[in-house]
Amino acid sequence: MAIRKGQEGNRHDGKVLWTLGVVVALLFLLWVFFAPGRGFFHYRKLQREIAALTEENARLETKNVELSGDIKRLQSDDAYLEEVARKKHGLLKKNETVFEFEGAKKKQ
Repeated sequence: MAIRKGQEGNRHDGKVLWTLGVVVALLFLLWVFFAPGRGFFHYRKLQREIAALTEENARLETKNVELSGDIKRLQSDDAYLEEVARKKHGLLKKNETVFEFEGAKKKQ
């Protein structure tokens, strides 16, 4: 089978075009993965940050609900208010004296 000069040129042009296409595709893929501020790795980093912030937000919302309950209870329950004032802040009633004994402290 004889190859003509025209066919040989077409094969060479096809190889060059194919090689050029592969190089362009590789460059595009590299850009997709490593583009600063836009690449896949940047995207994954942002996803991890979003997940961490969402978790932190859920934790803070739970804490906020707990604190809101404490505030309402402090505003409406005098016995609870007194308990908190005594335990957390060491406050006393008028004419009340506290005696502390060395061995009588509870371990907390």
